[in-house]
Amino acid sequence: MKVIILVGLALSGKTTYAKVIGPKYNMPLYETGAEVLDEVTQRGLQFTPENIKLVTDECKKISDSYFTERLIKKVEKLPKDIPGVNLSGIRAESEVEVLKKHFGDDNVFVIAFHASIKTRFRRLSNLDRIAETSGAKAEEDKILQDFDNFLARNRKELGYGVGNVIANADYVISTENERWPYSTIDNNTKEFETIVREILELK
Repeated sequence: MKVIILVGLALSGKTTYAKVIGPKYNMPLYETGAEVLDEVTQRGLQFTPENIKLVTDECKKISDSYFTERLIKKVEKLPKDIPGVNLSGIRAESEVEVLKKHFGDDNVFVIAFHASIKTRFRRLSNLDRIAETSGAKAEEDKILQDFDNFLARNRKELGYGVGNVIANADYVISTENERWPYSTIDNNTKEFETIVREILELK
């Protein structure tokens, strides 16, 4: 099974393309962010930046790859005929190493998504995103609509080392749609699909 790590800062487009292309190739999507929010919910805490950071930091004391290890357990339960899986939200090189050790170096690939901070922040107001986002994810988006909280989220993720993972990615996709390099959703979707087919070794 091929493991595709989707890495990037909040609203960079990590899951947008995986949700479109993944089903076409029978590739499920798992997100560490969903695991974090689930942990917050189980503890009966409110969705605040402070509580999310508190839970994340506590779990990382147990294991630096705590949430990634939870995803590995889910992937292991998948049927054998699943050709690959998309994992979103990996933030540290140590998490990438855990995945490579478990699934093998030749089966793990990192795709980085990048867009300017202004573009990413504006995406929180995208009507399509608002319409399809519910539950804990919607609550998280409400928090991020405060620009100070958005900046804090960026600092937190960079502090975990996501910049290093992006820098060492196997592939990079620019999802910037404001200034050069200008990209559209259609172009990005085609680019992502081309990469996925290459990873799955499909002609």
